[in-house]
Amino acid sequence: MADPMKAHGRVALLLIVVVALAFSYAHLQPPRGSGLAAGAQAPPFALPVRGGGSLDLASLAGKVVVVNFWATWCPPCVAEMPSLDRLHRTLSDEGLVVLAVSVDEDESALAAFVETAGLTLKVLGDPGGAVSSSVFRVTGYPETLVIGRDGVIVEAYRGPADWDTPEALDHFRRLLKSADR
Repeated sequence: MADPMKAHGRVALLLIVVVALAFSYAHLQPPRGSGLAAGAQAPPFALPVRGGGSLDLASLAGKVVVVNFWATWCPPCVAEMPSLDRLHRTLSDEGLVVLAVSVDEDESALAAFVETAGLTLKVLGDPGGAVSSSVFRVTGYPETLVIGRDGVIVEAYRGPADWDTPEALDHFRRLLKSADR
């Protein structure tokens, strides 16, 4: 008769080997999304601005630009939007441009949110995310890119952030100052 302890030991060992192989396989797979990263040239785009007109990224050459990709149906996006707007209100006079690119397809939901939140930053429309996903290769929402005066992406943030903390404001002021050189 076989020793039950040895049988359990073999099953446990087999289970460990299977888990280890599965883990190794998963980590050897290429990443599914590959959004733009620091050092990449920001691709050109022109999108409609809520309230009228359109904005072409090329028109902001020579400025430091923060581009946030978001949606009203994204709870972390909605949560971070007030701090992004405060960043805009605090540093726009110092030269920082903050843009919120909404992928919302529901214009009325977007309009209601912008009104209720009292947003003062420029909100651009990219219904369905055509520019966001194909041109900027956004991998999730919110995603934020900081573009230097030369059009090169300086920083890429995936996920929500507090944009108006004293540390964040100091960081952006340093970016604006270093960009002036």
